[in-house]
Amino acid sequence: MSELLLYNTNNDTWISQKATGYSPTPRAYHSAVLTQDGRIIVYGGYTGSGNIVSDDLVILDTYDYTWSNVNAIDPPPSRFYHTATLVGYYMIVAFGKTNNELPLPTSNEVFILNTYDKSNYKWVNEFNPDLSDRPNLPDQNLYKNLSTQNRYLTIGIIILSIVLALIGASFLIYFYWKRRQSRPDIRVASSQERKYNNQ
Repeated sequence: MSELLLYNTNNDTWISQKATGYSPTPRAYHSAVLTQDGRIIVYGGYTGSGNIVSDDLVILDTYDYTWSNVNAIDPPPSRFYHTATLVGYYMIVAFGKTNNELPLPTSNEVFILNTYDKSNYKWVNEFNPDLSDRPNLPDQNLYKNLSTQNRYLTIGIIILSIVLALIGASFLIYFYWKRRQSRPDIRVASSQERKYNNQ
């Protein structure tokens, strides 16, 4: 766990990266999620020797590749073969086994970890999935900016359409007026010519 393999998707290469800090227990059947600020939260797992890992919540900070062990408030029973999904700053853990002797699946419980405060991870009983009441996430700012840009773009297109329609209507009116101006002259000239020809 102190030496990580990183895959670069841009140039299709693998590199080795040293990780410092806490040394997590090697494990299998665990879960891992990536937070918006670059933390990988690893939860649960099985040691392979008949034991569930004791350090069931470990964090890798991908900015400096430092591991840390977290003792969160009100933890659920340790587990493996579970799922974990990040929604905003909440990691939702579902299903899994809490004992190697029990057949799969044995649990339909759901647990929620609040990961917002790096120094104070908490297991909570409920959360509000509406992200608007939480501190601004990078993704939220992106969506807000895109939404604002889309709104301005729509307003700009509407204004441009109106201006182009007014310009087009002005040209039509102008050409219609020019045509009307030129026709009476032709009619007058042709009637005068008839008078002249008749004389």
